[in-house]
Amino acid sequence: MLELREKNVRKVMNRIPKDIVNEIEHTAVHQEPERGEFVYVSTKRYMTDHEADNIREAMMVGYVEMSQINLRIAKECLHAELEAQHTMERLVSGG
Repeated sequence: MLELREKNVRKVMNRIPKDIVNEIEHTAVHQEPERGEFVYVSTKRYMTDHEADNIREAMMVGYVEMSQINLRIAKECLHAELEAQHTMERLVSGG
């Protein structure tokens, strides 16, 4: 898979603690991807998870904002609901 992306690749050097590098090498040996492929997949997964977290957070903010709007509308319409209920009860009871 990495070979297909070679044309569109930029080499990046990062400092990573030795214990994490050892874990990467251990995992890469057992799963057989190249180290670069392992880092690529891990980075891509992190970015996807981070994007999902951002979307989830934005949705939570939106739901809170919408709940406030709905509450305001419900409060504004409460008198009409009470009036309708009173009218219905009066008509049903014949009075």
